[in-house]
Amino acid sequence: MKKISSVLIAFLLVFASVFTSIGSVFADQKVVNLEAKSAVLMDYETGKVLYQKNGNVKIYPASTTKAWTAYLVIKHVPDLNEKITIGNLPYIEPSSMFLKKGETFTVKELLTALMVHSCNDVAYVLAEYVSGSIPKFADLMNKEAEAIGCTGTHFNNPNGLPDDNHYTTAKDMALIARKCMSDSVFREIVATTSVKFKPTKQYPHERVYTNSNKFLTSHQKITYKGKRIDIKYDIVDGIKTGFTNAAGKCLLTSAVKDNQRIISAVFNSTNDGIYVDSRTLIDYGFENYDSFTIMDKADYVDTKRKLFSTQKKLMYQPKESYSVVLPKGQTVTDEFTFKTDLQDTSLPISSGDKVGEFYIYKNGEKFKTIDLVAKNDVTSKFAVITENTLFKVILTILKVAIVAFLIFFIYKLIRKYYKKYKRKQKAQMKKKKKSSSSKSKTVKKDTGKTRKK
Repeated sequence: MKKISSVLIAFLLVFASVFTSIGSVFADQKVVNLEAKSAVLMDYETGKVLYQKNGNVKIYPASTTKAWTAYLVIKHVPDLNEKITIGNLPYIEPSSMFLKKGETFTVKELLTALMVHSCNDVAYVLAEYVSGSIPKFADLMNKEAEAIGCTGTHFNNPNGLPDDNHYTTAKDMALIARKCMSDSVFREIVATTSVKFKPTKQYPHERVYTNSNKFLTSHQKITYKGKRIDIKYDIVDGIKTGFTNAAGKCLLTSAVKDNQRIISAVFNSTNDGIYVDSRTLIDYGFENYDSFTIMDKADYVDTKRKLFSTQKKLMYQPKESYSVVLPKGQTVTDEFTFKTDLQDTSLPISSGDKVGEFYIYKNGEKFKTIDLVAKNDVTSKFAVITENTLFKVILTILKVAIVAFLIFFIYKLIRKYYKKYKRKQKAQMKKKKKSSSSKSKTVKKDTGKTRKK
């Protein structure tokens, strides 16, 4: 009986082991069975990589480049309602808006055409508008990419047209997509499903563009997990497609479910595979990971009274929330505490300005610092005077005059004491000479008397 029991237990253990390993293989196949040569799945809030396939291998980004171009234009152009009049353009390979010399559009309109219809000529115009030339804008792209942690990227143009010196990695593009989606204007633009432009004198036809991202607009179907389903996926809210022969099919995707956002970056896939690959990664992320909000910035909005300000108070909060992402089934076991350190609140203050720091402590140890930023503009009641250009010029001249006066005063003071010192030194020298002369005469007198005796 004991022998039978032992055999039965051994059999059950082997069966359980085999079953578990099969389950693991299925899970691996679900994740790694991608047609794409490179892919990365990233949690938006934390920047944690949830999955990668050749994530650090050199790839060509094609038109996904335009996401970074759009973000930098938004960042460096203060007013997106500024108008741009189109000048002479070189031939630029389509996709194109076919811009004509003399046409005028706002920066926002051109950004929408760039991201919805992937217009190469628009990327060229916006890059020159921001930096003055394509090489200078490429320098800006590279500098800003490096600042967010990209290590394998070099941009050489604003549109992603083929160029051996224009390359990146799937991981870097996930970082770029994450940064882009942090901007509310960018999110609004990439979620746009279609856009129309009225005829102009130079181009007498209506331009009508549908977003090239089929997750947002398509009525086509794909075969996914053995079923025919719609490509359109309601949880997707951006961001950019791309294709060249060298790059293959590329897609950056942002998706939100249960207050969690994830970013997928899929490169060098196929016509049939690009949306299947992207959806596979998106669903994998939501099915296997949970996001836990440790600190919601909305819970830490605070105010400070500001005397002599028009608004009377400054509103401020942490620049971003803080979350952790964990595999399904795991929970947060660490203890978190927080501390606010309000620092520079001198007027004027603009919304978004750093005014201090917010510290997060994990199990009693400080491990993360987030900027405190102003939520409102705060200006002085005397801003009409203090912010006036003429007043600033007069104030600067006055400051210079005061500094010059102080320097002159100190110089005169030093000179006065120096002269006094020299006079005193001269008087002492005279006194010493007189004393020495007097002693000499006394010695001579004494010597004469002695000889007389």
